[in-house]
Amino acid sequence: MWVDVTDVVEFFTRKESPSGVQRVVLGVLPALMESGARLMVLDRSRGLFVELVDQEKAFFADASEILDNETSRVERSTTALSILERAHNGREVIFTMENVGLFLGATWINDALMMAIRDTHSRGLRCVFLLYDLTPVREAGHTKTMTRLFEKYLSLLVEVASSVPAISQATRSDFEQWCAERKSKAPSGHATGLPRGLNPAEFALTPEPWPRPYVLMVGTIESRKNHLAALRAWQVLMERHGTDLVPDLVCVGRLGWHSDSFLDEYRRTNGLNGKISVLSGGVGDQKLGAFYRHAAFTIYPSSHEGWGLPVSESLAFGKVVIAAENSSIPEAGGSLATYIPAGSAEELRDAVETLLLDPASLHAQEDRIRSSYSDSLTWHDVAHVLMRDVRDAAEREARAVTFPTVDLGKEYSFATVGEPPSPDYADQYADHVMFEATTPMLGQDAQGSIPEGLLLGHLGSPQTWGYELHAGRRFDFRITRPVAGELVVLLLTRSQPGVVKVEASGPGGVVHQELHLGSVLTLPLGNGAAGEPALASLRVIDASDTVEGFMGVRSVVVLERDDSATQILAYKSAAEALRQELDFLQGTRSWRLTAPLRRWKGRGA
Repeated sequence: MWVDVTDVVEFFTRKESPSGVQRVVLGVLPALMESGARLMVLDRSRGLFVELVDQEKAFFADASEILDNETSRVERSTTALSILERAHNGREVIFTMENVGLFLGATWINDALMMAIRDTHSRGLRCVFLLYDLTPVREAGHTKTMTRLFEKYLSLLVEVASSVPAISQATRSDFEQWCAERKSKAPSGHATGLPRGLNPAEFALTPEPWPRPYVLMVGTIESRKNHLAALRAWQVLMERHGTDLVPDLVCVGRLGWHSDSFLDEYRRTNGLNGKISVLSGGVGDQKLGAFYRHAAFTIYPSSHEGWGLPVSESLAFGKVVIAAENSSIPEAGGSLATYIPAGSAEELRDAVETLLLDPASLHAQEDRIRSSYSDSLTWHDVAHVLMRDVRDAAEREARAVTFPTVDLGKEYSFATVGEPPSPDYADQYADHVMFEATTPMLGQDAQGSIPEGLLLGHLGSPQTWGYELHAGRRFDFRITRPVAGELVVLLLTRSQPGVVKVEASGPGGVVHQELHLGSVLTLPLGNGAAGEPALASLRVIDASDTVEGFMGVRSVVVLERDDSATQILAYKSAAEALRQELDFLQGTRSWRLTAPLRRWKGRGA
């Protein structure tokens, strides 16, 4: 079994406190390593996985036991950077048909990782993914880019996953519902549950972290956590009972998506004149444990969760927690949490008011929590569930490789198309319309999604204009034939000075060619029936005679072999673009100054 640690390694380079996802990865890794798991990390530049060496694996063996603080964050960052640097030149992991890859992290934020997973699956790796939640597609409050990436991630799971365990039964149910809505079969998987993240025994003697009585709210500062509802509840409580009776509200968490409504109100009211405080950075484990230890109680009015770690952590510290009754939160809080409807400032206000006005009830609830709460679930239990799904994946038949459907004659551009600028900025708008909103070969509308799995291989991280293919690396172009007959694929390369030598192979035979960058490469796909798969592979043999050392891939289009009119249009567009670039270069001062050198080298003036 191979376990991918790309997400947590890249996260550590940023010197930030671990979030929920990273805490889960760090918690379960030691138990998986005890079971013989091998660790791997993605080298983004090459689009391939490299195994961690013993010294690097030793870092993860005890990483969950290291308290998060400024010193440990710097040390983790140094180690993470060294892992990525070594991986850049490390030996590629060659997977066999019997191997299973377990992907534990935030895979959805990493386009290069998702592409590498598709590529390794196409070459035999069985894939298992730990699913946290579906909030980017179930809840508003995420950016369009995040929603797009998460939809892409869920499609990856549906198409390549042999198993999809989830951290809660609610998340598994959300995933199954999402699949059903799209008439897709959800890969099987079990719910793991999660242990509490902090050990209360380690904070028994911690000093008071706050100068006044306070209620604690832990979680990323984002719209779905409902900080604005909490602010409004506190505002009413202060109006009813005065400032002295109402404790402070301390909000601990990083700034996240669409938190502007809360932050605007927070700034406008100066945090209700200091009654509400936001601690968005530098709160390590030691301080967070102290905040839990000394809080009057906690609140967690989130509108959707994958688990709800602050709920189970509050109960572990013996604290009453007022939590929203939705998604997975009742799994985290069981029968010991106090539940309210999500998003209701009134219900939250009333629940807080009850605890403030009836201290005896608060103490009685605390006694019940201390006598009834059980934290028997361990990271070894979570690892056991994951290993069970890994074994299931290894025993069942591997998922078939899908060949995406394409439209005949449609050009698919790999460039990143941003939102159009305002027409008020005429020069920017004109550049967008002329160079970004249309495809480079055929001048078609560049909007729309690219079929997943169209290009697979050692492509590395996507660039704004497309993909890099370095010498010795390859990519596969795979489609389901849109029509019967002989087909070709036209591939537009990125314009830069130089020539590359390429080798292409597929149903149309083998092609060896020297290619001037910026021109169009034609790959034969041979003859076949509509609906049959077609695959062509391309490898760069030599890129030494180029300025940047690689061949850039900008766009592709599938045509019937005898569609000469469209092929001529593509060649003319590429030639015209090269002519315009050459005209520009020949008008520069550097071109004129280097004319003697070019004549001496025999390359013309």
